Amino acid sequence: MHTLESRNSQPISMFFEMFGEHLLADDYMEFYSNRHKANTDTLLRLDIYKAEKLATIILEEYAVRGKLKGHVILVLPEPTFNVPIFMFQLGGNDTQSIALLDISPTLPDTDYGPLIPTHRKYRDLLKVDESTIEWVTQISSPYLLHRQYGPLDEGLFMEASREYLRIWIEHYYKPGTALSSQHDVDTATRTIHRYKKILHDGDPAHGIFSKAWGKKVADAFIYLEMRDHPALEIDA
Repeated sequence: MHTLESRNSQPISMFFEMFGEHLLADDYMEFYSNRHKANTDTLLRLDIYKAEKLATIILEEYAVRGKLKGHVILVLPEPTFNVPIFMFQLGGNDTQSIALLDISPTLPDTDYGPLIPTHRKYRDLLKVDESTIEWVTQISSPYLLHRQYGPLDEGLFMEASREYLRIWIEHYYKPGTALSSQHDVDTATRTIHRYKKILHDGDPAHGIFSKAWGKKVADAFIYLEMRDHPALEIDA
């Protein structure tokens, strides 16, 4: 039984619907923490799954002091396979959205042919420009869809997310194979570790949760997300 209220979460429900058959149902981790103060909650519900070819599947629901809420889906491959990273975030408040959708390469020769038409379609429909957030652009592909605190048609973004996830499953995950070159394994390992570090350093979540719960509890959530090889070291 997972902690996430997937019946009330369109993104998590979508992921289970489209990818649930591949998850190892008897091998997962759960994390929950909440600070209730002045009638507001700063909470995180987290499930971490595994699947063949994948090191870590992060399904996250969060809320911050009654100001922001949202969901994150992050899929990190085993560095011994030629499977790219899948990243989704959708949150914000009643007037402004935070949204991120991408299939990020772990190897330089990733073929983005299957994704390009979908990216062009939803880039234009959603009226999103290239990201200006440096840490986001450092870990993203050229086919990122990103909105940082602004108006967004979230229904249309969910439509785009379903298409990105379908493409990731059908064109990258299912046909993904083990890497035969140690050079490629080393490249993928370095890229995944770099992705984790830049994500951790750039994302404000750890700082917010440290203030709400204390650093040791916030570190525990980072450890659970980033403990699989190549593991991210957490500062003491």
